Amino acid sequence: MPKEHHVAGYERMRKVDSVQRTVDSDGRYAGVAFDKELTFDKITDVFHAGVSHNEDQPSHLHVLDTEICATRCTEEYGNPCERFCPAAVYEMEERNGRRELKVNFSNCVHCKTCDVADPYQIINWVTPEGGGGPNYKGM
Repeated sequence: MPKEHHVAGYERMRKVDSVQRTVDSDGRYAGVAFDKELTFDKITDVFHAGVSHNEDQPSHLHVLDTEICATRCTEEYGNPCERFCPAAVYEMEERNGRRELKVNFSNCVHCKTCDVADPYQIINWVTPEGGGGPNYKGM
């Protein structure tokens, strides 16, 4: 088996300044029209996954240091959690003149990509209370 198959997902993450950017990553899908028959936006996909979490339960996604998200991760990696999460759980929002992480844990489809791909390994996925999550029967 090739050596690259033995490398953890987060170890493959490349810093923004080491990648030649030819397309604006935030706008590359701006012109895409989702037909809602064969192609869907992330939030519609979450709906079709039948995700349900009790909104009053504690988040099962623990970010150990949100300051890293607002500073180092923004500068070094461009907040990849906003893109690698298939359910739009992680959003960087502008608040009081600075970027802050918003975690929409109720969207989570339990794929654990965040646990594997986070370059700083500061996102811990734990089993949610009450057994909520996706119900893939309708997909």
